Amino acid sequence: MGLFGGDETHGSYTATQLDKSYTQTIDETPGVLLGIRPYKDNQGIVDGAAMLQSLHDVRTKGLRDTNISQHHTFELWFDEEKLKFYMHAADESAANKFRRRVANSYSNTQVFRVEGGDAFPQIHADDYVAGAELDLNRHYYYPIRNHQGDGFERDPYGEVTSEMLSTPETRVVVQVVFRPAKNDWTEGDGGLLSRGESVDDVAEELRSDRVVGWVNPRTRDASKKDREAADVVEMQRGQYGFHTNMRILAASPDKYEAESRARGVAGMFTRYYNTMTEQGFTDEPVPASDRGAFIEKLHAREWEDREMILSVSELAGAAHIPNKEIETPKIDWRYSQRGGEVPADSQREE
Repeated sequence: MGLFGGDETHGSYTATQLDKSYTQTIDETPGVLLGIRPYKDNQGIVDGAAMLQSLHDVRTKGLRDTNISQHHTFELWFDEEKLKFYMHAADESAANKFRRRVANSYSNTQVFRVEGGDAFPQIHADDYVAGAELDLNRHYYYPIRNHQGDGFERDPYGEVTSEMLSTPETRVVVQVVFRPAKNDWTEGDGGLLSRGESVDDVAEELRSDRVVGWVNPRTRDASKKDREAADVVEMQRGQYGFHTNMRILAASPDKYEAESRARGVAGMFTRYYNTMTEQGFTDEPVPASDRGAFIEKLHAREWEDREMILSVSELAGAAHIPNKEIETPKIDWRYSQRGGEVPADSQREE
């Protein structure tokens, strides 16, 4: 569950002004920030899943096989009137791997190291700020909607990016922090909410008849929906998983815009709802008193254990490079194929 409540006493989307500016330059940023300019002819989410699969590099140590894997981020920015895509790598080695993997999965997409300037959109002291973190409605064994199974009619980034568009002075950030989970993440050591059950245990329970009623106890057969949900849950076994944090921030001199963008973008992610498993994202607005610390968390690309693991297929829906299916204006596309001319004002290495 989330760290922040969703009611007015714990957190709301009411935008507030901070008492200082928040800026972060490349020189102040640990790790490596990579800019991405998507080439329109790619497979979108499908290619994203292939890339994430190749990035699943678990590192453990000690007798208990403690997970010490690095965490990285995928980020969407609406800043300076453009929609931009970034990946933040923990170190130079990871950055080199990202460049190779993006090149392999997304042909002609441009990946470049951000060499100077800001490593995060500037937040000014007179800006109104609102934000949210996303959690899961149920335990993570139950998958959210993803491109497998029922899939998406269209890339959900179409709605997410459209909701990010705003006035020239407004900035909106979606940050997805991901860290490889150990390969036994479906085997029963699933945190406080799992009761030590594995995905097989959960699937068996869904298929089992149930005793219902207190006054007149009776046995109810497992429904068709329960049995189908059991099949879906069971398919999580053997999948690679990633510990995931998802954050949304909106800042604007216009109070209404900050509130609307934060609430609207979070609302688009809650549509990743799987009717079969009754699983989806829930949005947890950040309380006004925590917003300064929240921005610092975004700057640090911090990972924290929020009891959320997404399979590769699930994470790909939330963190991928889009294609021409997205018709949102102001996306910073790459229009030339590899080896062609690119704008002279781009700082990059291919």
